[in-house]
Amino acid sequence: MMWHLDLANKVAESGIKKGAEYIDVRMESSKSTSIRISRCQVEEAGFRSIVGAGVRVLYKGSWGFASTEDLSLNSLSLALDAALSMAKASAERRKGKSEIRNFGCVKEKICACVEVNPLNVQVEEKIALMLDADERLRSDYRIKDDRVSYLDEVFKKYYVNSEGAEIVIEGARVRALMYATAASSGVITPALDVVAQTGGFEIFRKKDPVSLAESVAERAVKLLEASVPKGGLTTAVLDNDLLGLIVHEAFGHTAEADLVLSGTILTGKIGEKVASKLVTIIDSPGPEHAFGWTPYDDEGVKARDVVIVENGVLKEYMHTRETAAIMGTEPTGNGRAQNYSYAPLVRMRNTYMAPGSWNPEEIIAETREGWYLKKGLHGQADANGEFMFAVQEAWEIKNGELVKPYRGVAVSGNAIDVLKSIDAVGKDLIIESPGFCGKMQSVPVDGGGPHVRCKIIVGGR
Repeated sequence: MMWHLDLANKVAESGIKKGAEYIDVRMESSKSTSIRISRCQVEEAGFRSIVGAGVRVLYKGSWGFASTEDLSLNSLSLALDAALSMAKASAERRKGKSEIRNFGCVKEKICACVEVNPLNVQVEEKIALMLDADERLRSDYRIKDDRVSYLDEVFKKYYVNSEGAEIVIEGARVRALMYATAASSGVITPALDVVAQTGGFEIFRKKDPVSLAESVAERAVKLLEASVPKGGLTTAVLDNDLLGLIVHEAFGHTAEADLVLSGTILTGKIGEKVASKLVTIIDSPGPEHAFGWTPYDDEGVKARDVVIVENGVLKEYMHTRETAAIMGTEPTGNGRAQNYSYAPLVRMRNTYMAPGSWNPEEIIAETREGWYLKKGLHGQADANGEFMFAVQEAWEIKNGELVKPYRGVAVSGNAIDVLKSIDAVGKDLIIESPGFCGKMQSVPVDGGGPHVRCKIIVGGR
């Protein structure tokens, strides 16, 4: 381990001597397994090993970045020179100058909790488990399409900068996704679920993928008999997963400071009411097993909870070092990169709504008329907070009871309007909506929240 840090420090020292105001070096190594199965056939079973480093410099207020797959001093020096050349070329033409906040000398090593290292599990065992799950997906003749995907990654990250920081992070991530589509008499109903964590293969002791696949298939088949709803603005109870999807996609992105600077629905609204007083929204580096676990970001900033909304009031944005300097505040630990070959951007980590005081069953029981909506599927959102998402399960509520299931349901609206309409927040916080968020780069994230009741547009699709 020490040679990585020693080598990175040599590059950082060299960059300062060559005129850089600031330099950071990120070295990474990872080993991953990916498996994809459909119709009980293994379509992919691959192993990938990645090693490399990214060098970023700040020269006269302009950034330069370059990467290399070769960790020799010579290759790293060439990457440094390339990054400096880019920064110098930009500095000659750029009017605005970038600045960053200095954090001094941070030295720490952090290891994620991994009980069963995925590298110690034979690929044959991984394939067999996923084949069992796929077989269970296809247990009903009405399942016409099935997909199982598996991914694990064991990683080590080394971070050094010209301020004297030395940070080492080691860990692993595991993810399995089950997808099924049922079809009968021209009706098609999809369903999916995913289990993932920062940790090891031990996750499958707690969350059996075969049982998960069975529940996905049952959900898809049951929806074949459901009706298609009429559209309109209505009262709805959202489950943990669907709420998490809306909080992340329709609201969270609009609080990322780089997008705020470009203009989003939250630009200039610090201190203003953007949600019901029952709503507090947090982007967190943890909990430890969350898929987006980020103890330090890829700029060497110790990550902390970002309370985006507190009791309905917009409190802060998520920042990198640069956006924090522009806005005159402190970075929040949200500077993340897909891997060593990408420069960090403002990214979410584990974004959720804080729990309230209601039992989820009471929220439904005290809803005279409306909908109970469970599990998001897919959709889209924009910088204005406008969104539309497909929903896997929908139940009509009448006099506090679930009376009839519906299929082909979608929800839409404006994130702030929906958050302002919330009048009940459950105490059942669940942060288990893992995925990979794409914003020019792909990074692991997680999210969720409790059950909530709100006003939202419900319609068939």
